Parts: sequence; C-alpha cells; structure tokens
Amino acid sequence: HTDVRGKGKWVKCFEVKNVILPIGYHIGLSASTGDLADNHDILMLKLYEVDLVPGQTFDVDEALKLVPSAEGEPDRPHVHPKKKEGGSILWTIFYIFIALVVIVTVIGIAIVVWQKQQEDKTQKAILLIRPSFVQKDQ
Repeated sequence: HTDVRGKGKWVKCFEVKNVILPIGYHIGLSASTGDLADNHDILMLKLYEVDLVPGQTFDVDEALKLVPSAEGEPDRPHVHPKKKEGGSILWTIFYIFIALVVIVTVIGIAIVVWQKQQEDKTQKAILLIRPSFVQKDQ
C-alpha cells in the first residue's frame, strides 16, 4: 500500500502471489521517483514461510534447482549475478602505491640502521688502534 499524498489514505500499490525462490535467494525492495532528494519508508512487509505438511519431505537438491517465478509475472531469463573479479584499476594503483611506499620506507630504515652500525664499528676501531709513537707509562 502507498500513501501518495501523505493523508493516511492507503491504496494498494501491488501484490504478488505465489513467489517461488530457490534456496539462497533474497527479497529486495527499491523505489524511485526521479527526484534527487526523496525518501521512501517501508513500513511493513509480509512474508510467510511455507511449512511442510505431515509426510512431505524437503529435497535440498530440488530446491536449489527451482526457477524463480511469481504468479502473474512474465517469465524472464534467469541470469546469475556476476561474481566480483577484483576491484577497479584505481584500487589496484592505490594498492601498488601503498606497497611501494612501505618497501621504500623499510629500505630507508635498513640503510640508516646499517650506516649507524658502520659508524659504531669505525669508532670502536679508532679507539682500539694505538699509534706506535705513543709511549707507554712506566
């Protein structure tokens, strides 16, 4: 039902009976008026689970093979949703950029640490070497 004028006068918008959905399908709702700034509130959605009658069995393999349909709706070709095969080229470039920044940072830190170690070794070597002209205290 919809209240187009907002005056509490609800008129049936649409009704679909005998909807058949295989396992793993979902019901989705969308609305549009063409205006950029508009909202639609879904106040109620009635869904019913069909229970098995005593003695009836449920075959999962058969339920997976069901073709989606609804009473009074024209048959449409069933198209499986495409699986996302990665992101856009911009995300790929972004990830490569971040990886390069991390690699350059790690290499820079390694160079600074190596240089510091070399300076420390040089300082220790200078302290250990005694020139021959220095006389020993007697």
